[in-house]
Amino acid sequence: MTPSRRTVLKYLGAGTATLASAGSAVAKGRNRTSKTDTMRLFSEVDVAGAQEVVTQNTWAYVATGDGFAVIDWRNPNRPEKVVDMHAPGVGIADVKVENDVLAVCSQGSEEHDHDGNGGNTVPDSEIGTHFYDVSDPTDPQYQGTFQVLPAGVHNAHLVDGVAYICKEAPFDDSALLIVDISDPTDPTLLSEWRVEDAHPELDSPTNFVHDVYAQDGYAYLAYWDAGTRVLDVSDPTDPVEVSAFGEAPGADQGTSGNVNDRIYGPPGNAHYVQPSPDGDHVYVGAETYIIESGKIKVFDVTDFDAPKQVAEVEPPDVNEGIFGKTSHNFDVTANRLYTSWYDGGATVFDITDPSTPEQRYRYDPDGSSFWTAVRARGFVVVSDIGSGIRFLKPDHGQ
Repeated sequence: MTPSRRTVLKYLGAGTATLASAGSAVAKGRNRTSKTDTMRLFSEVDVAGAQEVVTQNTWAYVATGDGFAVIDWRNPNRPEKVVDMHAPGVGIADVKVENDVLAVCSQGSEEHDHDGNGGNTVPDSEIGTHFYDVSDPTDPQYQGTFQVLPAGVHNAHLVDGVAYICKEAPFDDSALLIVDISDPTDPTLLSEWRVEDAHPELDSPTNFVHDVYAQDGYAYLAYWDAGTRVLDVSDPTDPVEVSAFGEAPGADQGTSGNVNDRIYGPPGNAHYVQPSPDGDHVYVGAETYIIESGKIKVFDVTDFDAPKQVAEVEPPDVNEGIFGKTSHNFDVTANRLYTSWYDGGATVFDITDPSTPEQRYRYDPDGSSFWTAVRARGFVVVSDIGSGIRFLKPDHGQ
């Protein structure tokens, strides 16, 4: 039976999760547990409601469902929560930071009522992406909000004074919104992009933008059944699609019967995307709980006109609840892939050769479920959903 979105949210206890299944393999990354060293817990800090975590210098910023927290880890032996702040709206699962600007995304909730007919009404002014001045991370100052109605924002990314904001829902009106935040008190829409405008055959509620990563003049969009879409955003007022890959079978056929069965079940989705620092490869994760496991696919994009899948990173060999085998948010460096697998723990892969990822380190304590794994200051920083932030070190170096 397909788990309902409500059931999943209740299990997570935080934020909006989106469900679907992964695609088929080409070349599989080697997951050889017998040759894998473990990571050890170096330090940790409690953060109720913890979801997405991002780091900048000696600070970590954490989405907490109804706001955000700031962690001071100048001393990694003794990280300290110095801010625990409520933010406008609800369903805050994502934060991003660039220089002195923190973006806090409020996606609302399923009970929102914008028609005045009852329900858990949240004011329109509280729905969207909020911006804070964190020049002093211990004292964030609210600057302004870019409203996204009716369903708010699940994910965003900040680069060079521009916010790339995912208007994920309603699924039949999803879009990437590109916003000038050079003045965070007055965020201004520069442009928007919808896959169905460029590809009318993909006009379907199963094709929506879930996440975005911007780098070197390109925006990489995880567009669910429509796969990964790469936009040239060197002129943010005029985004132009330059590549597409990983489209699910039948993405151009719309839906028949129950739309949720297609969105939350097979054949597949593009849930999270991040390019390698040199831009030669793109890593695409699938979040799924039904039938198939949520693998991470690796694409060679040295030629945008002819992208090709070169590898597939397998999930951990676990069988724990409905979340055990699904990738979530990860981080890519020049030679490492840092992954979170919900109930499957956190894993580090050697991607010196992206076509043959090799598992190197693993951390999988009982009773934990991980939203994010990122590399920072020689540590692997992971968010234990609803619980806190952990700082990990490989037992034998990296």
